[in-house]
Amino acid sequence: MNRYGHALLALLLTAPALMRAQAPAHAGELFLYWGYNRSQFSRSDIHLEGPSYSFTLHAVEATDRPHPFAWDTYFNPRYIWFPQYVYRLGWQFREQWSVSLGLDHMKYVVRPDQAVDWSGELKPGWERRPGDRMVLDNATLSYEHTDGLNLLSVDLDRYHRLWASVRGTADLRLFAGVHGGPVICRSDVRLFGEGLNNRFNVAGFGVGAQAGLHISFARHFFVRNVLRAGWMDLTRVLTTGRAEDRASQHFGYLEHAIMAGGAIRIGGRGKKTL
Repeated sequence: MNRYGHALLALLLTAPALMRAQAPAHAGELFLYWGYNRSQFSRSDIHLEGPSYSFTLHAVEATDRPHPFAWDTYFNPRYIWFPQYVYRLGWQFREQWSVSLGLDHMKYVVRPDQAVDWSGELKPGWERRPGDRMVLDNATLSYEHTDGLNLLSVDLDRYHRLWASVRGTADLRLFAGVHGGPVICRSDVRLFGEGLNNRFNVAGFGVGAQAGLHISFARHFFVRNVLRAGWMDLTRVLTTGRAEDRASQHFGYLEHAIMAGGAIRIGGRGKKTL
């Protein structure tokens, strides 16, 4: 083997070590990100009750309500609270693990004019016959969490690096984890003409799991693409504004979000690893 062959062999043998040495380290980073989501919800039985009524609407369909895209809305600090947003503050406490706290602002809107089955007892004067399907129009029920369906969750994520740049300034990581926390709703409900846009209220809790891709670049910046799925149990939804009137429901959710953010290292420099 000539000298070129020896040089090539040495390069092939040392390349993995060089890549490990150059891969950016993330342990000890404090990170913050902001982004936007779209959400889908399973059908839900909604139980409404008060002093003189208690009935359940079965298999109710709901959608999210994304704000129409506009540069002045999605990128103007004055209006970025209008769309369905996501923000989170976290700490990469190990190279492969992070914990974070943040809020997913989703919007939940019962699809208007749908006909659903119902059971239970209505308030006197609410003209409906048992066995008839109930049409959820403006005169019967308008029901939404649009200010919104806010999941305040703690996330625990584990990362696996898929690629790192030669200079160690960028990498691509796959992550997966779990989340859970209280659901804070501001519910706008009109039940047979009675109701209002209620105050913010801890209505229940949500739990789930997530997975996605995390792309770091220029050492301190990143973009995340994540899919979250879970379950919400809302046991105390405010409805008409009277203290005795409540609603409850539970449903599954699927959320897709894209976020951008930054990270800084705290507590000294970490080791570069693959």
